[in-house]
Amino acid sequence: MNLLHMLLGFIVLLILLGMMNMMLNYIATRDGAQIPFRQKLWLIPLLSASIIVPLELCSLLYVRLFGITGSAGETLAPGSAEVLLSFPLFALIGFLLLECLVHPLVIATLRLTLKRDSVLMAKLAATLAVDTLLLYFIALLFPALPIRSLLQALFIALFYHGIEWLLIGVQTWLLHRKHARLQA
Repeated sequence: MNLLHMLLGFIVLLILLGMMNMMLNYIATRDGAQIPFRQKLWLIPLLSASIIVPLELCSLLYVRLFGITGSAGETLAPGSAEVLLSFPLFALIGFLLLECLVHPLVIATLRLTLKRDSVLMAKLAATLAVDTLLLYFIALLFPALPIRSLLQALFIALFYHGIEWLLIGVQTWLLHRKHARLQA
């Protein structure tokens, strides 16, 4: 691995471990129960691995299914293991930074320009546009990736946002069922 891959991996691990620790602290504060330190020692890396491992497996599957040869495919060449980390790590760092920094700034800018709280659809459209631009510009760094237009990046971002919206819908439905059972 070269220095860039090691630096990217280190940044992703720091961000993920920090976010998982903050999430566990928030849940513990909300529920009024403290999570023991020994439990955090194995839970935080396990939750972080649940994000990184599927990403790397999908990257490996992409390289194996779409065997890329020639000089254009050197960034995702099947023969080298270190390049499997490049695009997924760049995308993961980009999505984490967007979720933590850019999306709140875009939503705050919407609030300031509209002088009121924006509609949910406007927030979703803004985050979708920012994610589309991120995917497009990251794909420009890797010539082997077949993302060459904003429309292709939009479809990929829509796919991932669709999964996110589906999971949010399931979570909301489960919460409504839980509250309905408690009231009955």
